Amino acid sequence: MASLRLWPRDQIEFAGALIVGCFAAVLLLTSQSGASVLTYVLTLFVLFRAAQWSDIAKTDLFIMIAALLFYLSVSVFWSSEWELRDFGSHFVRFLLVSAFIVAVAEVRLRGQIQRWLRRTLTIVGGGAICAALINHLVWPPADGRLNGLGQLDTHVIAALVYGIVAVLALQAVLREQGAFWRVSGIVTILVAAYAIWGSDSRNAWVSVVFGLAILLLAEKLADRQRFVASVLSVALLGGVMLVALFVMDGTRELLLPRGTSFRPEIWDQAMARILDGHLLFGLGINTPNDFDLEVTHVLHPHNLYLSVLYQGGLVGLLLFLGVLWKTIIELLRHYDDPDAKLALGILAAGLPAYLLDGHELLDKIGSTWFLIWLPVAIAVGLRWSRSLRET
Repeated sequence: MASLRLWPRDQIEFAGALIVGCFAAVLLLTSQSGASVLTYVLTLFVLFRAAQWSDIAKTDLFIMIAALLFYLSVSVFWSSEWELRDFGSHFVRFLLVSAFIVAVAEVRLRGQIQRWLRRTLTIVGGGAICAALINHLVWPPADGRLNGLGQLDTHVIAALVYGIVAVLALQAVLREQGAFWRVSGIVTILVAAYAIWGSDSRNAWVSVVFGLAILLLAEKLADRQRFVASVLSVALLGGVMLVALFVMDGTRELLLPRGTSFRPEIWDQAMARILDGHLLFGLGINTPNDFDLEVTHVLHPHNLYLSVLYQGGLVGLLLFLGVLWKTIIELLRHYDDPDAKLALGILAAGLPAYLLDGHELLDKIGSTWFLIWLPVAIAVGLRWSRSLRET
């Protein structure tokens, strides 16, 4: 059996241990403040070592990320409700996310994502999913849908994060040589699949399957052009199938058993506020984004891209889309690297999922750190290694 060290030998491995601890906290701790403790430790550790990674701050991708996060944090000043301490709170979140990205980039540069981080997250994630399944079976909820533990107390978010664990486990199955790691990966995939099915979230079902399919294509297709063509084909075919299921009366209820969950009504109200003089710069990150509908009260827009537009306007949305585009280009540039393939699989699950859910891009550690910032951080690490080779 391949060895897995429990204690870090140096600063990079210590950063990796903190990253795993941060994710484990999200999976298991109910308090976001409690789950954030390790992110504060990680941030202080990264800032203390600034001289070791200052080259990252000179790369174009990291500059774009920093610009996006800082812009969202300063949007508090044109929010309808704000105090100076609100800016401090969002600025701290800017530092937390940035430090996490730097730490993952350093771990990737060392090659520890393949040798250590993926293995650890597969084991920790699989254990957390098993704990959630036991909790679900012993104390079944009234609606029968599986909730996660820790920060994953909603069906959809739990299923999406468990899907990312499944993506990590799938690459372990495909790449590990040791039987222990391959069997562990298979078990993790099976329990994750059962948990995702139990969530009854169609969004998670579709998004996670797409992410797994993209990772499988990336691992099996050596040619980048064939991979891109295959991804476009899968996306087009999947989109056509979903539209067909939606427009046919006999299958619409199968696809959306709870209807549209008021998404069109929510988005209409959000766009009405944005178009009321806030299209360019948004309403600000501190402006309330809840909505009163005829039959319910909704706490957020249930669309991450719309939320960024709501908070930061076209400026914020274009910065966000620019970061995603640059990330994908960097991952494709390093297509032969297994870390890039892993990040492509994670992004393939996260990007479509956030069309129907999500609302806080700049946040303390949570689902966006799994689905967005982890693959972005891997791309930053790849960009950093490329800049080091070019100097």
